[in-house]
Amino acid sequence: MRRLLVLSLALLTSVFLATAARPSTAFAEGTDPSWATCSAQTVPVTVSATDPTLYNVRGRLCTTQDSARGRKTVELLVSGLTYDHNYFNSPSQPNTYSYVYAATSRGYSTFNIDRLGAGLSDHPPSSKLTLQSHAYVIAQIIQKLRAGAIGGISFVNVVGVGHSFGAAILQYLAGTTTGATARPDYLVLQDFLMTTYAPGLVVLGGALYTAASDPAFASAGLDSGYITTMPSTRGNAFYHPAGADAAMITMDESTKQTGTLTERSSLGAARNPAVTLAITVPVLITVGQYDNLYCDEASGLTCASNAAVKTRDDVNFGPHACLSAYVVIDGGHVTGFHIKARDFYNFAHNWVDKYTINPVKDANGCVA
Repeated sequence: MRRLLVLSLALLTSVFLATAARPSTAFAEGTDPSWATCSAQTVPVTVSATDPTLYNVRGRLCTTQDSARGRKTVELLVSGLTYDHNYFNSPSQPNTYSYVYAATSRGYSTFNIDRLGAGLSDHPPSSKLTLQSHAYVIAQIIQKLRAGAIGGISFVNVVGVGHSFGAAILQYLAGTTTGATARPDYLVLQDFLMTTYAPGLVVLGGALYTAASDPAFASAGLDSGYITTMPSTRGNAFYHPAGADAAMITMDESTKQTGTLTERSSLGAARNPAVTLAITVPVLITVGQYDNLYCDEASGLTCASNAAVKTRDDVNFGPHACLSAYVVIDGGHVTGFHIKARDFYNFAHNWVDKYTINPVKDANGCVA
């Protein structure tokens, strides 16, 4: 009997490693907000119109009974490169750092996913994971949220909330999709601006290496195109230490995930002006004041104020994008794990309220 149990556990372990690269901090009981109803969801998707292979995206749907918000509008949360669902629902101090807590306490529903190749979702061959394939996947998820195929609620509005690479995916999708039901109705884009700061990108590049070289992923069987950050490098690459709690950087290191070389090499397509000028839904962008991937006052890449950031990117968006901007004071690249994250969450939900609850819009679809 003991031998049978050992064999069964080994089989389960091998199946798990084929789909989830690291025993990521799971969607564990106790991390859900008590005022929402949350459930694990598995969504089968394909990565392109020509590849019929089904992969599973896993996420957690939290719904509220707010008739003006949660029964009508869902926020689809898409994390950045080397992050998973923990970015939007921090296992540490969620009342301060969790976007899920902030959204559901306001009354909105959330669907917090792990992208393919990260966390609990399936890990296809790395070459299949590009900005374009992720956008194709997110389009399917949006359609299913509208149709009630995820959790049984047919949502009227889908707000795409992305961090870094997740923001790039949503930005690209909004500017390229021809299907109205596949397009997010509103975009909240964190930590992804049109102009980058080259020295900061060099620092990030130096922090990346193959996931197979990392103790956390060495036994996961990932191909050589999967990457992650070297141990103890996230603080330097992603944080403004003066605006962050050191314990959050430690937590970030402990929950880090993977990305792929093809994701990194393809994300620039989201910055194509032809893409951003084609966006016809309202957009809120945010960035940390000291995000070292985008901000450097001496180089003219100012992130000093909301108005300054809006001015930087306004030329790349058309009038129907109704561009708004918010700067997280003392924030770095991962604004959600900086001390003043909740200030941004409150600003974002005031913005979403304006657009989803009895809005008065101008000819371009903008709300003052």
